[in-house]
Amino acid sequence: MTLEVTALAEEYESSLRALLVAEGVGLHAEALLDHRYRPYERLYVALAGSAIVGFIEGTFTDREIFGSGELPPPRARIVQLVVAAHSRRTGIGSALVGRFAIDAEAARLDSLVLYPEPDRADVRRAFFHHCGMRSVTGTPLLGARLDTIRTALVSRS
Repeated sequence: MTLEVTALAEEYESSLRALLVAEGVGLHAEALLDHRYRPYERLYVALAGSAIVGFIEGTFTDREIFGSGELPPPRARIVQLVVAAHSRRTGIGSALVGRFAIDAEAARLDSLVLYPEPDRADVRRAFFHHCGMRSVTGTPLLGARLDTIRTALVSRS
């Protein structure tokens, strides 16, 4: 399977909406329609041929100082990561996180964080640990320096 990770473009919106509905996050799909009015967001899709099999949403402008722990702002933050159920455990999530991390480094950030979602928390935590992320001391966040994430993803590919 050839996989391409690319920025969300208008031509992918209906396929992305279908993926999000299929994966139970359809309410979020409608909010994506106005993403062009939130330039601080970074939205990427993973394409297997012409099919969207994954999505990542985040920001490169996380300046939240509450609970910043050892990874202070400014930093990148993943808001949502979705991979089609039939395509999980094939490297799609890692490819999405990797692209997000590369672009965050290009934006001169040095760390990445996320608030782990409670649904399937143990599976999600295991995946993000695979990406090099750990609990951020004194916070509910998972995170790591971007070089740590890059190293973790390269060593597992």
